[in-house]
Amino acid sequence: MNPTLNGMLSNVLIAAGLFAVVMLLRRWIKNPAVIHLLLVLILVKLIMPAYWQPQIELFPAEAVFVEDNSDKKQADTLTNHSDKQELSSVVESSSLKQSRAPLKNLSERQAASTSLTPASSIDLNNNQSNVSNDAADSHWMPGFLSGNRLRETSFLTALILTWGTGSIVCFLLAAIRILRFQNLLRHTQSASADLIEQASSLAARIGLKSVPRIELISANISPLLWVFCSRARIILPAKLLAQLNQAERETLLLHELAHYRRGDHWVRLLELLTTGVYWWNPLLWWLRREIRITEEVCCDAWVIQTLPNQRRAYAEVLVKAMGFVSQAQPITAATGMGSHHFLEQRLKSIMCDSVRSRLSRPLKTGIAVLALLLLPFAPIAVHSQTETSVEVAQDTVPTVEEILDGYHANIQQLLPIELTYRVLSQENMNCITRDQFVLKAIKRFPNLDRSEITVDGKVPSEDEFRFMDISYQLKQQQLERQLTSEAIQERLREKVVEQRYFWTDGSSFHQRWPYWPDSERQQNPKLDQGPVWPPENLNQHYDSIKLISWSKANQPPLRHWFGRNKERSSLQASIGNQLKEMPSLHTSAPLGLKAYQWDEKLPTYSLDDSMSKNPDQYKIVGRSQLNGQSVILVDSFSAYPQRSQESRWRMRAWIDPSRGYLPLRIEWGVVDPSNKLISGLSHHLETLEIKQVANSFYPVRIKYQEYTLDYPTQQKRSDKLKPAERARQAQLPIPVIEGRCKTWEVVRIKANQSIEPETLALQFPEGTVYENKLDGQKYVTGKTQPLPSEPEPEAPKFVNFLEQAPPLQIQEWVDGKTRNLADFRGKVVVLSFLSDVMHFDFEQIPVENQQWLEMIKQTIKAFHTKYDEKEVVFLELYPPGTSKEKIRAFHQFRGFETHAAIDQSAPTGGATNFQYHGGILDLSFYLIDSDGRVIFGPRFWDGELGEMYFQNAADKLSISLDSSEELSLEEGASVSLRIMEYIISEQIDKALAAKKSK
Repeated sequence: MNPTLNGMLSNVLIAAGLFAVVMLLRRWIKNPAVIHLLLVLILVKLIMPAYWQPQIELFPAEAVFVEDNSDKKQADTLTNHSDKQELSSVVESSSLKQSRAPLKNLSERQAASTSLTPASSIDLNNNQSNVSNDAADSHWMPGFLSGNRLRETSFLTALILTWGTGSIVCFLLAAIRILRFQNLLRHTQSASADLIEQASSLAARIGLKSVPRIELISANISPLLWVFCSRARIILPAKLLAQLNQAERETLLLHELAHYRRGDHWVRLLELLTTGVYWWNPLLWWLRREIRITEEVCCDAWVIQTLPNQRRAYAEVLVKAMGFVSQAQPITAATGMGSHHFLEQRLKSIMCDSVRSRLSRPLKTGIAVLALLLLPFAPIAVHSQTETSVEVAQDTVPTVEEILDGYHANIQQLLPIELTYRVLSQENMNCITRDQFVLKAIKRFPNLDRSEITVDGKVPSEDEFRFMDISYQLKQQQLERQLTSEAIQERLREKVVEQRYFWTDGSSFHQRWPYWPDSERQQNPKLDQGPVWPPENLNQHYDSIKLISWSKANQPPLRHWFGRNKERSSLQASIGNQLKEMPSLHTSAPLGLKAYQWDEKLPTYSLDDSMSKNPDQYKIVGRSQLNGQSVILVDSFSAYPQRSQESRWRMRAWIDPSRGYLPLRIEWGVVDPSNKLISGLSHHLETLEIKQVANSFYPVRIKYQEYTLDYPTQQKRSDKLKPAERARQAQLPIPVIEGRCKTWEVVRIKANQSIEPETLALQFPEGTVYENKLDGQKYVTGKTQPLPSEPEPEAPKFVNFLEQAPPLQIQEWVDGKTRNLADFRGKVVVLSFLSDVMHFDFEQIPVENQQWLEMIKQTIKAFHTKYDEKEVVFLELYPPGTSKEKIRAFHQFRGFETHAAIDQSAPTGGATNFQYHGGILDLSFYLIDSDGRVIFGPRFWDGELGEMYFQNAADKLSISLDSSEELSLEEGASVSLRIMEYIISEQIDKALAAKKSK
């Protein structure tokens, strides 16, 4: 079910429960204002999007403790009764990898929908609008949409269309009625000065700062308050007003002013919105009726409390008003005198009762707290199910060979085949809850002692523990970014993550897919921009589309065009014989092949891979039923080395023999010797739609369901256990629950479709610079000789993290003294390698560089001043040949001095520079702790960890790196300096804190 639809139905159920509670309590609550406010909150709940969605496990599975007399070792899992075990399970350190197979649970949603349309070419563009209906993240009503997936999809489509059509009609009718009434109001006339003065006096008595306009109308309508696209107006029928005396007019005016004072006109707008959305819901109409009744009772109370001596006059006004408008139609979005059906009850209350109509401050506070708790609340039901239940009938079934051969023959009849397909992806609240749980566990790490943590049964060393600390900090910052309200909304949104054109005859293929910035992902780019021959068309029409051809007729067989790269470099294409060099290239379409004829393996968790094992790996369980469809149940087993020898990896498939032996559902998971899942599923696949194409059956829509660890359920179960039972539970796998869902769907398909030889040849335009992966050389189309190779410097070998800093090899210190790193043991050292300043004229700085250098001066000066008296030592190392006078001039230019030295000369350049970097770098720095170990330096920036740290620092400083390309050179430099200053300061502060804690 679509998450939005699921949330709306959830709101309906919660609102119904709250309404029932209020209706039960109303006999004990004497203040109608309280009842009215509670009813309005229920109305708000119906349209309030939920952002607090706790999981409620329906039919929870009991924790089962299995006695193991063979001393089998289970995989490392989460232990919930202590922070240290919890942390070691939920976070995987980049240096201390923990092997853990993500075994998953199973939801009850299954199905396959079939549409039989014999054709060799089918366009499925019209079937794309409701993709997300099958990618639901939870079920609120178990079994509500169970059954065949085709019936489910059709039902949901019809439900949404009916719902939406009804809403449109409802809003249109409301708009027509409002416009008609607005037209009627053009004929009103202003009230007399006496009536306006009387209204102003009454408004002051009930605390109104502004008075609505009083207008008279000749039509037979109820007295009402009208606030819609204009200033508030009280509309009074002139004929009725002529029948009233002075006292009766006063009570009539006070009644309408009370509506305005209470803000009932805003409730009308809320009613209009909710009625348009939930027009079909009888609860809404009942709720509206009760709100209107309590509103009138509240206004009656305002009148008799303000004018206690005019009860009888007020009662007579109600009788006259009801008689006057008994045949009139209610007016949309207007607040009037109420219905005549409850007139007798109101008259008794007016004449005899003393009713309160206002809320005390404590009561308002209590209701506000209740609203904050209930309005955003919408629990998600979680189903505990280990695998799809199976009832097997043992009768005549095909052999394994017949099933496998039938599957492959059915799809291979379509070759050569041409497809355009796309992949949609969507996370659910289970993914969000998992990350929230992991984040909570990571935040406990700083409070733990190293001895309390075990990884793979061992206590980490101090170096490993320190590296874990840094990794966890970065992981925490990454999760915090992913768990903002905006990020969560984006993660829960269904997104198109891939769109591809694909042709193959089983031995060759041709693929196309777009360069996809985020802003273009939903635009469904056209992948066929015309013929690729002559080659010049590639530059003209395929500059933003990647093309790949694989054919044995090509030498080498692989040709790859990525013309867009010419904006950044001259390289536009490549040739080779290995697809693994292109990680973005993959074949996901079912082709009925046992193995690809090109350099690629069958994708895991796919139809082809599941149906292409050796026949002796399969076991036919028997005939069964899947959503009313007769299927053959087949199991396939293989070894699972991560667990004990008794455990096996099982693939279970529900195969439809009537439609080309296509699997309608496949489940993967680890089973015990009795063939029972140990901890749920790893993945499952559902064939959602099958089309008949050219006398064969082809799956045009496939759902791939991933599973994620269900930490909250594990925690709840652990909390209910005794300490001894918790220790035993820690040896069991963590339960799993549905996580991210991907849907593969065909947009267009053509069977037995040939392709032009020129397309497979994929010749490049004249002058194209391409790389030959076989020899690593670059060539230009039309020339046989490679381009001159550019010598690439050997990558420097930096000093590794937490290694002892090598001693300095110094030619001379600027101040003439002698010192080395050992002299600064016990202090934090910032060691900087600076480029040659010999040829830099500080007195004649170019104008374009002055601002930039001034920024550097101010940043470095402030940085040194901050740590000047905090046991931090700054050392600067200059390359051989730099004069001391020039260094002093540089210090004078920037405004402060520090320890500076000239590096010892060596054949490779500076000896110390080479020792630290494995080469010569012009500018870098190292941070060395009080024990002489490197805790920060260039090595830290080598890879994803450094990029993540830079991004996190920018986030903390509220700097958007996405817009950095729009900055000028000076602005970009300033931003970089701010980020680097923050990072260095943070690392120095941590080193100082670690020193003090010793």
